Amino acid sequence: MEIKGSFLAWTILTVLAVLAVLGLVNRTPEQSLPGQTVPEQTLPGQTAPGQTLPGQTLGTGTLKLYLCDAPLDAEDVTGVYITINETQYHRDGQWITCEEFEGPQTYDLLELTGGNSALLGEFKLPAGNYTQIRFMLDIPEKGSDKANPACYIEFADNSTEPLFAPSGGETGYKAIGRFEVTGNGTVEVTADFDVRKAVVAAGSSYILKPIIKLIVIVNY
Repeated sequence: MEIKGSFLAWTILTVLAVLAVLGLVNRTPEQSLPGQTVPEQTLPGQTAPGQTLPGQTLGTGTLKLYLCDAPLDAEDVTGVYITINETQYHRDGQWITCEEFEGPQTYDLLELTGGNSALLGEFKLPAGNYTQIRFMLDIPEKGSDKANPACYIEFADNSTEPLFAPSGGETGYKAIGRFEVTGNGTVEVTADFDVRKAVVAAGSSYILKPIIKLIVIVNY
């Protein structure tokens, strides 16, 4: 009886071992051993978190672009007017027009000081990082004669003088500064002109040579 009992116990242990081995062999990829986790599986056409398919973008976000200026010290100047025909952003080596901007629009920079600003528009941009915005102004090249200039200085005696661009309005004026547009997010950015340094007297003419900075207000 003792031999039969030992043989029966050995038989049961052998069967259990075989079943355990078969369970490991036939285990599906979705199953895991105790204490293990299985990586998430992706179906054809799907992507893992943080990955994109070739040609797939991260969506679009909104750029709210404002215009402002630093105070001008010259007491005899009552207005500095610029007319923007077009606003562009720089991406992948190309300048792309912001279709939402409806030009031409004229702004008096002296009214955009002391915390005041003008909203140029809310533009839909592909998600990503940006470093440049360009403004295409209605401004002639120095030496040309324009009866009704769209960019000009106004003085206290109500007289005006046209503003000229060193190379004409074809190349536009670049605003420099880094900002990020996130998918379905909004970033508010100010293009800060500094008229004190932007307007340069050249004999009897005035040249517009601004250094425009892009300043991030908030990103949400």
